[in-house]
Amino acid sequence: MPTMTDVVFTYSLEMFEDTVNREFCRPPDQTLLALARDERVDNLLVADPWRSYPASVARGRRTRLTEPLTIGGRSAFRVRPHRARTADPTGIGAVERAYRAYSDLLGRALGRVRGERLPAPKSAALVTYHPFVAAFCDAPWISRIVYFGQDDWATGEGVRPWWPVFREAYQVMDERKVAMFAVSEELATRMSPRVTVVPNGVDPDVWRSHHPAPPRIAELPGPRAIYTGTIDDRLERDLVRATAARVGSLIMIGHHGDPGTVRWLRTLDGVHVFDSVGQRELAATVQACDVGVIPHRDQAGIRAMSPLKLYEYLAAGLPVLSVDNPPVRGVDDERVLLRGPEDWATALAKAVVMGRAGEERRLRFLDEVSWQRRMRPVVDAAID
Repeated sequence: MPTMTDVVFTYSLEMFEDTVNREFCRPPDQTLLALARDERVDNLLVADPWRSYPASVARGRRTRLTEPLTIGGRSAFRVRPHRARTADPTGIGAVERAYRAYSDLLGRALGRVRGERLPAPKSAALVTYHPFVAAFCDAPWISRIVYFGQDDWATGEGVRPWWPVFREAYQVMDERKVAMFAVSEELATRMSPRVTVVPNGVDPDVWRSHHPAPPRIAELPGPRAIYTGTIDDRLERDLVRATAARVGSLIMIGHHGDPGTVRWLRTLDGVHVFDSVGQRELAATVQACDVGVIPHRDQAGIRAMSPLKLYEYLAAGLPVLSVDNPPVRGVDDERVLLRGPEDWATALAKAVVMGRAGEERRLRFLDEVSWQRRMRPVVDAAID
């Protein structure tokens, strides 16, 4: 029998409900699922980030510290840490104190699950997507820490007040010898030479089959270009206009992150904006299109991302037209065209003519980028 390890998993700003609602399609979700499916994991605890106790009570949310749940067909435990306010302080000292308290609270939850008053020292691994958790959680029960960087927090536009603290967190993680992973080489170079790169992936079980086109997509004129993912100000508007003007339909589907951008898109002829859908409907929608596009702005945070949409487009067999960001390079040099504004239109026409990938090539790609393969080193870092 393998040696069993208890694991405490924490998100960045999300909660378990977000994982369920998006059907386990992003890196945190797949890390959690891989842990749940690994026979070496004994007790598995899934912790929310800090939440406001007064706000949770006002909204009727549960506030119990621990409760059972099921993940990937196995039993696990939910942990709901609460304090007076959700937002972190912006001073380094206050952040350190907040996350020492967070790790103490996680230890309390671990002890309850085990039936202990306090968990034994160095008796569980901590796997997290939050830099503050990885850098500043410091409780006796922690045997090892694994951090996965999905975004560059130190350049994220929405968290500017915390940039200095995130930079300090990267340095502390490196000094503490935290096992560090990142979705792109670009992000890895900003964090530490010790980082292992694990790009995004897909679920082959979702993308392998050919799904019938959803009726609302099938009725749209072709050729059809598609953009999946969060719809917000990361879009370069000139490239969106150029795309819409040269295809029969431009489909934008995903979370509406910025209402102003969504309103603007709906003023453009040939652009069709849809809300997020489940994974199988998303696969069917992408498969019903002719080219996938990534018309992003040139920003530091965007340059560090591993675009999940890139892997979805290629999983469907589509050619891809993208701006030239580092994490897009080298994924498929033949079927991913990297262009700037000056030759975007010409490249779009070339991509449409390129057509779909052969089935053997598409299926081989699915196996190469499967989430199961991607997440193996992350789980091993927590358990081995």
